[in-house]
Amino acid sequence: MCPVCGSGRTFPLVDSADLGRLYPDAYDAYSLPPAGLARLLATWLYHWYYRRALRQAPFAVLRRLSPGRLLDVGAGRGDLGVVLAREGWEVTGLEPSGDACEAARRRGVRMVQGTLAGGGRAELGADYDVVVFQHALEHVVEPLDDLRRAYELLRPGGFLLVALPNFGCWQARRFGTAWFHLDLPRHRSHFTAAGLERALRATGFVRPEISTSTTADGLQASIQYRLYGRRRFREGLSRYVVVAISLLLLPLTELANRLGGEGDQLGATAARPDAR
Repeated sequence: MCPVCGSGRTFPLVDSADLGRLYPDAYDAYSLPPAGLARLLATWLYHWYYRRALRQAPFAVLRRLSPGRLLDVGAGRGDLGVVLAREGWEVTGLEPSGDACEAARRRGVRMVQGTLAGGGRAELGADYDVVVFQHALEHVVEPLDDLRRAYELLRPGGFLLVALPNFGCWQARRFGTAWFHLDLPRHRSHFTAAGLERALRATGFVRPEISTSTTADGLQASIQYRLYGRRRFREGLSRYVVVAISLLLLPLTELANRLGGEGDQLGATAARPDAR
């Protein structure tokens, strides 16, 4: 853990080429349920999530911008791309999982298979108006390197948007190793607000704005981890029913976070400086 900002790293360290083995084939972000009520409920949930996210920092900035070119790093099954395409954005998703890329392409999202650190970067082009790390930066081996690569892909004056777990929140302190958003071993870095701002400034970004917000499933999943050592309702329809219930209880979770001091999710907006 960093003695200055309180951010942390996961050990042992791994190479970028070895990250794929940390993810199961049925990883949540890779695909929607194949059919039936579970798929309908999952589709409704992600639409709800992004409608809400676009009204809050850091994504609210997109509502103030004219739609342009946007790169979604770690795009998974393409949820963000589907939503933003309807708002007029030209979205490219970057994702290392071939199965997730195919799922997103079937939904109409342009996808490039690979990572910023490896294969696929040459296909991305440059001069993006916005680059997004939506719960992706914490998964990479060297986040400062990926932030520098994102900087290079942005046009001068372009925006970077980051959302990731808040390692400095009360939930992380209270639940410790049972904190849902720790997600070991897939989360390789764990950011506090101070650590995320330091990382953005160190990689050349200017005007960083840091915020916190509340996730719907973080608290209830952490409680399950503490009580049972796992999420009891992780498969099929029951998983999405539990998430839907969590949405109904969200005002109580937000109140708990306000009493605790800050939310369990960090958001950041920053910009590549304008050319002079």
